[in-house]
Amino acid sequence: MLKIFALKHCTKLDGLLFREILSFLDKQEQEKILKFYRWQDAERSLLGSLIIRATICDMFQVKNSDIEVFRNEMGKPYINNMPQVFFNISHSGHWIVGAFDSFPIGIDIEKIKASDFDVVKSILAADDYEEMLKIEVPDQMKYFYKCWTMGESYQKMLGSGVTLPLLSTNALHDTAFFNDYSIDEEYMLSVCSSQGVFPEGIVITDTEQLLNQIR
Repeated sequence: MLKIFALKHCTKLDGLLFREILSFLDKQEQEKILKFYRWQDAERSLLGSLIIRATICDMFQVKNSDIEVFRNEMGKPYINNMPQVFFNISHSGHWIVGAFDSFPIGIDIEKIKASDFDVVKSILAADDYEEMLKIEVPDQMKYFYKCWTMGESYQKMLGSGVTLPLLSTNALHDTAFFNDYSIDEEYMLSVCSSQGVFPEGIVITDTEQLLNQIR
């Protein structure tokens, strides 16, 4: 059942469109989005919520009004009346991505940026750092972000709200299943699952298509 969706968002939403999408959210979600200072953050959060609601409407043939989004004590969102549905959202730069499954799932996307090697060394597990140094210099940051997104997706799958030290990729593979996807050469995307069955690719969607699923 695992499905992964991605939406590329590069320009500011028209005011009418922003308000229409906002109207599909519950009051708590609306208040959270309207508190953002930067429009980029508000719109990424808004579109993440749209992906959740539109995808669930489409996958399970339910009305948006039947979807009750709650948050657990750790702040992780869940659908109150659909305990069999698990989802996770991530965004970075121009991309917003979401993963949906009938088992706990985690997803993380990060824009690949140059990073100070001392910082990288302090983050990566020792064996992963040593492995990174063996790689051609142009690909080292890509490897770092692969390790990083794997660790983040694992923590998001757990949903404990506790930030754990970044485990080595070998240790991670002993505890869960991972897959990474090429969505954009400037980004790294990893998905963590407890089941190990991944789709071959990602469904690229857009705002209009999502709205058609939720209207």
